[in-house]
Amino acid sequence: MAQGDHLAPVSLVGRRRLAAAQAARELLERNGVSHRWIDLDEDPVGRLLSDGPIAERPLPVALFANGETLDGPPTYVEPYPGQVRASAVADYIASASWLTELARRAGLPCEPQREEYDVAVLGAGPAGLTAAVYAASEGLNVLVAERMAPGGQAGTSSRIENYPGFADGISGSKLAENAYRQALRFGAEFLIGVNLVGSRARDDGLIEVELTGGATVTARSGIIASGVRYRRLDAPGVEALVGSGVYYGAAPGEADEYRDASVAIIGGANSAGQAALHFAGTAARVTMLIRGESISLGMSQYLVERVEAHARISVRTNTRLIRAGGSPHLSEIEVSGPGGDETIDVDGLFLLIGGDPLIATVANWLDVDGRGFLLTGPDLPRGSGPGRWSLEREPGLLESSVPGVFVAGDVRHGSIKRVASAVGEGAMAVALVHNHLSSQTAR
Repeated sequence: MAQGDHLAPVSLVGRRRLAAAQAARELLERNGVSHRWIDLDEDPVGRLLSDGPIAERPLPVALFANGETLDGPPTYVEPYPGQVRASAVADYIASASWLTELARRAGLPCEPQREEYDVAVLGAGPAGLTAAVYAASEGLNVLVAERMAPGGQAGTSSRIENYPGFADGISGSKLAENAYRQALRFGAEFLIGVNLVGSRARDDGLIEVELTGGATVTARSGIIASGVRYRRLDAPGVEALVGSGVYYGAAPGEADEYRDASVAIIGGANSAGQAALHFAGTAARVTMLIRGESISLGMSQYLVERVEAHARISVRTNTRLIRAGGSPHLSEIEVSGPGGDETIDVDGLFLLIGGDPLIATVANWLDVDGRGFLLTGPDLPRGSGPGRWSLEREPGLLESSVPGVFVAGDVRHGSIKRVASAVGEGAMAVALVHNHLSSQTAR
């Protein structure tokens, strides 16, 4: 995707189960950075290193062709779906900044080229990419900050078949790559592996944004399109086996690792159906676990029909996971269903159970609903005080509680969780940005 310019591959040494190692590998893989993964527990070279000094350093350790090394953060904190706890702020910022430094040394763009932009976009999923295309093509100076890779969560989808214009379907990564290249051609600027440290509205009407990596820029308007992350599952054994057979999401490349194996998928939305079909192409058996009475409650009909017709996919409704087991790798799960509790032998477990909004860097600035999704337009509470709409004019349909800052895609309260709707909101947000900028100029 956002190709790094290293001539030699980056070597990444660590342990698969560590969340920091998973984040580093995802950053490199999804952005097309050539790299070698050396697992201290599984790789023959890694086992030779496991008794040496490198294993005592904060993992993962990245080794670069110029001889430089980069240690992992002492305490890795994943992106928060809500406001960061006060006790974890320092670790959260250190973790995000470490990912930015890894991206920079791997050759990805991490430094803004300007001090001021017409519009700053947070997130490069379908909504953010579309906003970048429309803003740049209409002559606006646009900066997009993306913490992982262009495409967001949709970029990991093995196949999207109900997006208009692609009669035979298209992979999420290919759709994202096309939009990313299109935005670059129009002049949009992207920062990859970069997140917000903080943001605020200044008295002069500009928005000040502090980025991981140390840069601070200002923008005349903003679009929040930070998306969601898969909801965590609270069941014994799950967190201990994340990275060792248990995964949140289902990257297309995982299917090759589970050829002729047994895979379980938890979730009943389109992403789960797409993952089940993708794994069924190589796995011996795919079991879908659904809490509801039918997969048709949350899945498009075309996917329902294909899932139910596939010989290697079985669907268990009214069923929930109660335990994951195995050491050092997942080997079984225990489920509770209509027939009682049952243990199932599985090699891989993929969790796709809905999303929590990624708003850690704006949660103390913009108003949210009870689940953390950003409120916009008619849903905003009126009156004075933080998080309330206080201007005489009505807020725009996608406008947040801060005038000139708009929200698009899955992170917005009331959004439709589909790629096409996120694309539409990204385009609509740019139209509202134009209105906002025009009103500023007219003052």
